[in-house]
Amino acid sequence: MNEDAVYAAARRVIQAGLAGNGSAFTPGRAVWTAEAADQLYARFVQQPDTGRGSFVRKLQGQLAAAPPTAVQLMGELIYLHLLLPRDIGGTAKRAVINGALSLLPEPVKIPADLDTVLDHGVVRAGAAYMTQRDRQIAWLVRFVQAWKRLSVDDQQTALRDPWAFKDVLDRLPINSAYSQRNILLNLAFPDTFPPVASRRHKKLIVDAFTDELPHQTGDIDRDLAELRTALSERAGTRVHFYQPPWVDRWRQQTGPVGEGKGPRGWLVRGAKVHGHNLIGHWLTEGFCSIAYPGLPELKPGLSKAELDQQLRDSLPDFSPSQRGLHVGVLDRFLNRMSEGDIVVTVDGPKVYVGTITGPATWVNMPDDLSNRRRKVAWANPDAPFTRNELSAEARNKLSGQLTVSDLGTYVAEFAALAELDDQPGEEDVDDKLEVAEVELPEPTAELADELLIDREWLSETVDLLREKKQIVLYGPPGTGKTYLAQALAQFLTGQADNAYRLVQFHPSYSYEDFFEGFRPRAAADGGVGFALEPGPFKQLVSDAKDDPSQAYILIIDEINRANLAKVFGELYFLLEYRNRSIQLQYSPTDDFELPPNVYLIGTMNTADRSIALVDAAMRRRFYFQPLFPGETPLDGLLREWLKKHNLPADRADLLDELNRVIGDRDAAVGPSYLMTTQAATEKGLARIWKNAIMPLLEERHLGDGVDINLRYGLDALRKRLKQAAAPTAVPAPREYAGDPAQ
Repeated sequence: MNEDAVYAAARRVIQAGLAGNGSAFTPGRAVWTAEAADQLYARFVQQPDTGRGSFVRKLQGQLAAAPPTAVQLMGELIYLHLLLPRDIGGTAKRAVINGALSLLPEPVKIPADLDTVLDHGVVRAGAAYMTQRDRQIAWLVRFVQAWKRLSVDDQQTALRDPWAFKDVLDRLPINSAYSQRNILLNLAFPDTFPPVASRRHKKLIVDAFTDELPHQTGDIDRDLAELRTALSERAGTRVHFYQPPWVDRWRQQTGPVGEGKGPRGWLVRGAKVHGHNLIGHWLTEGFCSIAYPGLPELKPGLSKAELDQQLRDSLPDFSPSQRGLHVGVLDRFLNRMSEGDIVVTVDGPKVYVGTITGPATWVNMPDDLSNRRRKVAWANPDAPFTRNELSAEARNKLSGQLTVSDLGTYVAEFAALAELDDQPGEEDVDDKLEVAEVELPEPTAELADELLIDREWLSETVDLLREKKQIVLYGPPGTGKTYLAQALAQFLTGQADNAYRLVQFHPSYSYEDFFEGFRPRAAADGGVGFALEPGPFKQLVSDAKDDPSQAYILIIDEINRANLAKVFGELYFLLEYRNRSIQLQYSPTDDFELPPNVYLIGTMNTADRSIALVDAAMRRRFYFQPLFPGETPLDGLLREWLKKHNLPADRADLLDELNRVIGDRDAAVGPSYLMTTQAATEKGLARIWKNAIMPLLEERHLGDGVDINLRYGLDALRKRLKQAAAPTAVPAPREYAGDPAQ
């Protein structure tokens, strides 16, 4: 589903409520009224519930005696609040909206088409925006109040004129709801106000492009709108400030985009700790813990090397790989977790969420099962949600075996389902917004002309890459697979430095060569040691994670020449399940996942191995795009190239005749052998035929007694072409002599 559907849903809700007093949920019923907004102001804004408990639970207490119109208005405001974020699953969004609507005496459901778009979104909002929901929605309540005090003429003007609409918003006190204000501007007028929720990001963008603004006004929204218009006209496409090349210009001022100040999220396991379930104890006393019987107290701040030495001394039975695993767990719990971060634990299907409220501490316990602790304010100890309420991506974060693991960008979904609120954070809480997902550009007519390849075929190939993220160009020798892969990669990455790379597989290529492995390195004592070094694929993934707005492409030439199961190892899983994470054989302490901006283009020579012989696991993980002589897009390619370079056209006739005689599309000879100026002369053509083409055919007919010169030689092919071109002999008509019987 594209962004247009999200904005269309927002327009329906806004028009129904602001153009009158109606409702997109229940057309014909007055819901967005001044009286309903005043009720919400009195019960929700003026009487905030600062106690513990989920947002929905507290909201239900605040609105328990509210009129139905006020309750439904709250549900629709929450819908607007949750519509734009895409880092929260639709199930979590519905849980909050329906938590408000459940107070109605008669059930009201979200209309099906408005419900569907909840599974999508436009921006990543981050945990802080979600966990400070009460502030954002309180601002929306004030906005509706102010709107209903406007005259009908002023309302109509503001619904037509984005700047009049902005003036209405600017007369409201912000009260830490900058992101909600910016999101409402974008939802109401997406053609004027770009999807940038962070006021800080807006300023950084305008500052970075100051020289593009002929008339800077000092109004950040006007300047940003004028800037997008100017840049879009120049680029010939709608500018998105979170996509390259525009993001590269302003992000330099702030480090990696999305490196915000919002809380991180951690999964800590406590249901099976040396045979004991500690979660009930955690929830009752307000903490979480990790257990290492036999390991003494460890102070926060120890380096990984120091933690490794402590494990060596206290638990000598641990193997090096086991130590590496547990060093990661200890480092995360003691050093990387911070106050204000979100912590999650699971007990069977039940999921509990809380906020870390203190540093790592040591408590002497006789059983040594919960000595290392962090204080936690559990948000839903009495009302856990279930795993099934999470999106598949967030649910995957609960899999695996690590005692402590990072929840990544899906922390916001856990916080939303637990309805956490009142989290500590910056006044401008929306700096966690991440860049928009990379969109591969559509092939241009110029690219098609340069490659002499049909533009429709190029578009189809890019579509396959968008959909699967892994494709293989396959065909016989000389069809330009590698050249085409490089040309596509260069175009799709915008010619960004080092954004695409090429590796060539061969029979001895291994996982350690491709991804990561231990390689010799000079030691400090003059000897030789071994260090874990990244291979080309891991390095490309690392670069892609640091630069999420840029497409990164790895070309794997001759992909079928290696043992793919051996080379890819556990990475094979990620090629099919891009939204999952795994532990690596040499780095078991960290979750590893493929970022969405990483793409693979393989090339495969069918003369070496037919696609039918490729194992089913690989065929399932890649889309295969054929390149065969005489078929689209290669049909007529050599003839066009020869014409473009003023070279003899009969070279194309010879190749066509050769492939007709070969009679096997997998063994056909591609046009690139003759796409060289050397083929212009008879001597050069003969050299190419003898030294490049005939060896391929010798190998094909090895031992079968075929005279390849008689069948495939230049003289033989020309003779056949000459015979085929000669006019067909027509026998002279016999003179009619009559019937001899007469």
